[in-house]
Amino acid sequence: MMRLIGLATAIVCLCATAAITAPAQASSITSIASFSDPRGDMPSRPGTLKKGMYGPFTIPAASSPSNPGQLHNILTTEPAPCTDCRITDMVPNLVYADGTTANMNNGVLLHHVVFYNPAQTGITCPSAEAFTGAGNERTHVHLPTPFGYENTSSSWQMVTHLVNQKPFTQTVYVEMVYRSRPLSETQRTRPIWLDIDTCPGAGGDGEYTIPTGYSDTHSDWTSTVDARVIDVYGHLHDIDIMDPNPCPTHCPERGGGQSLSAEVVGGPPTDYYGPNPPNNSPPADLTGATLCRSEAGYGTPFGATNGSAGHLDTMSHCGIFTDLPGTQSPLAYPPAAGYTTEGYPIRKGQVIRLHSEYQNSSGVPKTDVMGIMLGWLAFPDPYPRPKAASPMFAPLVTAYNACTSTNRTHAAPLGMSSCNPPTQSSGQLTTGTPDANMTGANFTGSVNLRVINGNPATTADEADVAYAVSLTDVRKRSDLSDYTGQLQANATMRITDRLNGPGETGTVQDFGLALTVPCTSTADTSIGSACSVTTTADSISAGSVRESRRANWELGQIQVFDGGPDGLATTQPNTLFAVQGVFVP
Repeated sequence: MMRLIGLATAIVCLCATAAITAPAQASSITSIASFSDPRGDMPSRPGTLKKGMYGPFTIPAASSPSNPGQLHNILTTEPAPCTDCRITDMVPNLVYADGTTANMNNGVLLHHVVFYNPAQTGITCPSAEAFTGAGNERTHVHLPTPFGYENTSSSWQMVTHLVNQKPFTQTVYVEMVYRSRPLSETQRTRPIWLDIDTCPGAGGDGEYTIPTGYSDTHSDWTSTVDARVIDVYGHLHDIDIMDPNPCPTHCPERGGGQSLSAEVVGGPPTDYYGPNPPNNSPPADLTGATLCRSEAGYGTPFGATNGSAGHLDTMSHCGIFTDLPGTQSPLAYPPAAGYTTEGYPIRKGQVIRLHSEYQNSSGVPKTDVMGIMLGWLAFPDPYPRPKAASPMFAPLVTAYNACTSTNRTHAAPLGMSSCNPPTQSSGQLTTGTPDANMTGANFTGSVNLRVINGNPATTADEADVAYAVSLTDVRKRSDLSDYTGQLQANATMRITDRLNGPGETGTVQDFGLALTVPCTSTADTSIGSACSVTTTADSISAGSVRESRRANWELGQIQVFDGGPDGLATTQPNTLFAVQGVFVP
């Protein structure tokens, strides 16, 4: 069972209790060619596989069933599998020297092991960063591509608590299988450690007391970062192992840890990630968004093959599951707990409330339970951008064909070859001009783009881009009458933003933006039709503009096409009528 304990707390314990003196270590890191994953959830992807064998740890014999042998919070310095790398996968276990699993069927409990990186300060706690760990459920960590935990340190600290229920000593190793990749192939992710107990560095050890019956205990963390969550899982306890009358095989009638939920306070209650339906009803006072509900599994098929003797052996994940191979257990990775490839957003100042639920039917309070969630955050890559670029006003002028067969020369200083007479591009439309068609010069046209800013104080996504297209005095070339068909405003767009994955900046391939613009005749006989449309980007394509994604839109020349002989913008052939430009009288 994983237990949160700060390095300062661990050092205090070392000074006060002789039982936690660290044994002589013979830890090793070895490269391995392949790995047989006991949960069936190891992604098939590039990387270097290594196995860490940390130990040995010789656990004292139990003196009685109620007094097991323990190595309690052993603090050791252990080798890291790589430096200047990012770790994408971490698979924990407790094993004997021959590599076979040590578990409750052998009378051995991995109460908890926690790894700390001394080169990094944690986001949620001002101490060495706790970045992975395991309890007897032995939860696997498989971060979605391209993310990994960045490591620069050659060694880490490890805090270990092991329990032996047998009347003889047992020697075991903490095993961790890693996969790592180079920095150039990955993006960074950072862990957040959410705990019902006091934060490490402030005297916390991860344990708290629950009453008899059902309990839901809370702890709040106010986010200090803007990020997107890409993976979350929880850690709870059995309540029938460390007990005056322990159950070697799980006693379900006594209850145990049920679930952990991370609530975004004030978030939309329709946002729910976790088993659906949940095994137990969520807390009544959870009224915001459920960022993750991680439920405890007892006696699952994995636990049966791994020797868990019916005890807690699985905590479910929430996250981006796209890399998982399809053989993963739906108990560990519930389909309804899967995020989109963008992850789930959290913002600086939002309150994340941890709910830790237990059912204690043992008849007495329990003083050593835990409620911990470990989440992984992705952060956007920086890229140069303007402070602002809105609104954009693009006037329109009549479009003419390019000059290809010259027969004139333009006056100095622009003394280039030219073509006479000029040829209007549109075969269907024109505008009033006294010396060209004996009608008044009344054409004006423009395309306006205006950014609608989002409100970071709300959970809604209010960001959008408003479009307004307007053209007046649009006439048929054939008889100068009002044109009542459609126009189409087009522009080539190139977008660079933070919407290419949870933390990834990218530039999309160029694409065309097209707006259909209806035209109506006017009552004034001296002016042609009026053509206009007012809309927004999200109205055209829902979700195309996302709040806080820093979208940089590059626009090519804005062009307006006629509707062709049938007046419809969606059929061909249509010809160019007006383009972005200026008119000098």
